[in-house]
Amino acid sequence: MTEADTLMPLPATARERADTPAAVGRALARLAAPVRDLAAALTARGIGRLLVAGSGDSLSAGLMATPAFAAYAGIPCQAVQAFDLACYGHPDLGAHTAVAVISSSGRPSPAHDALARAQESGALVIGICDREGTPFLAPPVWGLCPGAHKDGMPTQSTAATLAVLILLALEWGEVLRRPTVGPRREVAALPATLESVLRSDTAIHTLGAALATRRHLHIVGAGPNTGTARCIADLLTAAAGLAALPHAVEEFHHALRLQALTPADLVLVLAPPGARAADHLADTATAARERGAAVAVLGGPDFPVPEMDEPMTPLPLLMQGQALALAAGDAAAMAGRFRTLASTGGAR
Repeated sequence: MTEADTLMPLPATARERADTPAAVGRALARLAAPVRDLAAALTARGIGRLLVAGSGDSLSAGLMATPAFAAYAGIPCQAVQAFDLACYGHPDLGAHTAVAVISSSGRPSPAHDALARAQESGALVIGICDREGTPFLAPPVWGLCPGAHKDGMPTQSTAATLAVLILLALEWGEVLRRPTVGPRREVAALPATLESVLRSDTAIHTLGAALATRRHLHIVGAGPNTGTARCIADLLTAAAGLAALPHAVEEFHHALRLQALTPADLVLVLAPPGARAADHLADTATAARERGAAVAVLGGPDFPVPEMDEPMTPLPLLMQGQALALAAGDAAAMAGRFRTLASTGGAR
């Protein structure tokens, strides 16, 4: 078996990640008017709550986007697992709730069942899917198609979906007379911002190639980057079979995770400039080092990201996490531990 034969092959992942800045730009341009119309419809119908449903990276996108709706539109937003929504429902389902169901592929999955459950409830239903001709984009669903590619692991699809959700939060806030000039400028600049992150990959690749030597990886975030930690952990596991564990920063401390650390572990702290939890995140890094674990801080001096409004910061941090996963996956494949690279012809 070659790498090309694996599920979500690494070469396709690398190509799609390299195209992410352009993919985000395309998605924002093609959906500018539909998102504006949707924001007006949400307001006209008196929608006061948003649920975002998905699985895997789609659920992570919802977790990363939740603070943007609170900050920019003043709208309560909750990310829910698609299977759980379909199976158990939700007490807020109804006429005054909007439900955004995300499925990049649009293939049959629990997301289809979540979409049906949302429609049956009388909620305003939004479908976000990168494939035309699926139920997620068919009326009466308000369909949004970012148009991203996902032949490899989710990279540009997650980023484009997240960018569109942030745009919706801003447009909804605009209709509700909550102007946000600075964040709107940052959304417009996202393609250039993400391109700058791509150009600074060298240190991230070096770290990623060494991750396979670690016993456990703890990825720690706060606020919107609690979802980023989850998404990066999933990518590291999928790409290289690593034991990657995501944590909200306070839960990392509250559950006494520090006492389980050893020098064979690495704690990856997501600490973008200006984060409200900056002090707590810095304390996490210090405490982990004192326990003998290795520590890397995405957003810190060794792995900088551009300064942005905090609800936007999952985008550059996620791109760094994707680079880590690719480098770790390449290293594992070349060592024959997990995947097979077509270029080596090696076997598992």
